[in-house]
This record gives sequence, C-alpha cells and structure tokens, in this order.
Amino acid sequence: MGALNGRMSPLAFRVKGTVENWDRVMEELTRSRFQDLDPSTGREQSFGWVSLTDPFETEFTKSTVFYGEHIVGLSLRVDSLTVPPAQLKLHLTRKVKLMVQENGGQKLTKREIEQVRDDLRAEWLRRLIPTIKVFDVIYHTETGRLWFFGRSKGAVETFLDLFYETFGVSVLPDSPFTEAMHRLGEDRAEDLLALEETRFVSDGDE
Repeated sequence: MGALNGRMSPLAFRVKGTVENWDRVMEELTRSRFQDLDPSTGREQSFGWVSLTDPFETEFTKSTVFYGEHIVGLSLRVDSLTVPPAQLKLHLTRKVKLMVQENGGQKLTKREIEQVRDDLRAEWLRRLIPTIKVFDVIYHTETGRLWFFGRSKGAVETFLDLFYETFGVSVLPDSPFTEAMHRLGEDRAEDLLALEETRFVSDGDE
C-alpha cells in the first residue's frame, strides 16, 4: 500500500503504448480479480486485482477504477500461506521419533520421512490464516506514467505480468531512455543510443 497514505516511495514506470479498448480492460479486471485462497486445493498463494480503497472489494466499474479523467487506481493483492521451515523441522523430528518408538525401534526410510513431512505441512496449511499483502498501482493514462507501491522482486514480477495481461500494454522502468522514447518516439530514442560521447572540455583546457 502507500498511494493513499504516503508511507512508501513507489517504483516509477513508463507504459509502452496506449490502451485502446477500456471495455476489454474492465472485462480483464473482473477475470483477474483476487480470489480467496483455498488451502484444500494445495495452493499456497493467490493474487489478483482489488479496489484501491478496499482490499476486499473485487467489483470493478469505470467510475470506481478512474480517479478523475486520466488516473487509474487499483491494488494488487497477494495472499500467502507460509509454514516456518524451522518449526516444521522440529515437529517432523518429534513425529518421526514417536513413529520409530511405535514400530519397535525400526527406522523410517527416506521416502517415509518425506511423506510424514508432506503430511505435516499439509495439515499446517489447512490451519493457517493467509498473510495479506496489498500493493497500490497508479496509472496516468495521458502521460503514460505508472507508479507501483512495492519493491520486492516477486511482487514486481507478478505485477508486470498481470498488468500486461489485463491492460494489453507492456511496462518499462522509468529512465532517461523511456522519457526520450515517450517524447520523441521509439525510433528517435534508439538513435540517441548511437550518439558518440561529447567532450565539453578541450584537451588544451585540462
């Protein structure tokens, strides 16, 4: 989060191209909206779009997505189930020890131990409450500027893929080159890369 409370400095991006069909975007927002994580499916993570103002709201209309004429505001919600490895190891050791005692001292095979670990992990996942993380997104459709309020590599990669699938346009990190591409066009911006270095101090002035 951060777009509405100013608690985080966002990553800046440039949107390459423009959205031509907003009706399609609204359909894709609904298709890619967040869905609750169901531990019984074996999944450990769920992600999707939610409202900028309410992480539990997944109904979208243009009036709730647009903030003014050119500003789109959304949030990416990511729910995760995490079993602490160290805790799992402790309980696995205890469980295996009890099973060996019950079997008259006969040790378990490697495959049997792995099965016990998987069963313990699955049991824990069914009991856990998902951890909720929300990352705000602000997109200025007229200037092509975009801000993502998250910095973890996984969150950024998830966002970039989901944004492309939803809006049909790719996103590039904001830089002098993307600024030039926005102002001059891609072909002329590419020409800038071929320019030779310019010296502003002559050899005789050094």
